[in-house]
Amino acid sequence: MISKDYKQRPTVKALLESETMQLVAMIEKSKEQKGSGQENEQINNKMNELEIKVRSLEVEKEQEKQKVNITEQEKQKEIQEKQKAQSELERQKRRADTEHAENDKLKQEKQKELQEKQKAQSEVIRITTEVQNLKSELSKLRPQITSPKEQSKPEPKVQQIQQSVPSSLSAITYQSIISNPDHVKQQKNKIIRTNKGSRSTVAFDPIITSGIVRFGGFYEKHPDVNFIIGIADSSAVFGSNEGPWSSENDKKTVRYWQDGNLQHIGDFIKGNSLIEENKTVAVEVNMNIRPRTLTFFYDNQEQPVSVINIPSSIRFYNSLWDNNSSFTITEFSNVQYSSAKGGIKGQRIVEWG
Repeated sequence: MISKDYKQRPTVKALLESETMQLVAMIEKSKEQKGSGQENEQINNKMNELEIKVRSLEVEKEQEKQKVNITEQEKQKEIQEKQKAQSELERQKRRADTEHAENDKLKQEKQKELQEKQKAQSEVIRITTEVQNLKSELSKLRPQITSPKEQSKPEPKVQQIQQSVPSSLSAITYQSIISNPDHVKQQKNKIIRTNKGSRSTVAFDPIITSGIVRFGGFYEKHPDVNFIIGIADSSAVFGSNEGPWSSENDKKTVRYWQDGNLQHIGDFIKGNSLIEENKTVAVEVNMNIRPRTLTFFYDNQEQPVSVINIPSSIRFYNSLWDNNSSFTITEFSNVQYSSAKGGIKGQRIVEWG
């Protein structure tokens, strides 16, 4: 209330200042309220932005989670496929092992059958040899029981021929081992070289491990370059366009060259006959005696240079060089007795190895 005492009343200036201050205060308060509203609006906008970001991050998180799940599923699928492939490999390995075991069993059975056959052949040879020995003993006793006229009677010439070429006990079915059919081919009992490559060496199955065995024939259309016949250790393998000494086979072969030279590992050994076309050349191995022997025959004549201590398992072979030349096989057989007599002029015995 305004005092009745004018002295105690506020002056106009004071009143004006008081109202002015109140008005200023009201204006300031209004400004503050207005500023607070703007701040609230900014805060609301900020919160909205944050909420949008949060939702966006949640969506991204969910997408990443789905990607992780897909990756995990693919990984599991890959693991399953690997396990399946591993199982298939193991199954195939077991199958291969089974087949290998069956093949080994068949090989063992065939080897056993071959050994039994060879044993039977050896027994036949042994019995035949005993018969020959008995006949020889009987022929020695014959002069004592025959008349002088019969004693002086010469033996027929046919018997002399039979002694120089022993009768065959059994022919051997053979198979040529041809490394390249473009270079060499077989027509019946004839091995023919084509006009491709420079040389062709052909070995023959079966492998010889027992008995007395002869292999021979004659060459045709081979005027220019040496041809070769001989034996090889059964481990020797002749590749395409190779001679019998190639690929470390030098130590595994004996080579009777067309010019008469014999070769095994080292230098040429002279002494055997030159081999002419259309004349028979034969190779004889005696696997029943120790040391085992290799003897060569040319035109049914025993050659001076022979080989002893040959391997226990061998193959026969021949080597052709001239284009269109050939070797015709005339014998591949077990024989009753060896025709190697020894005591030949210029005889020389070479040891294998």
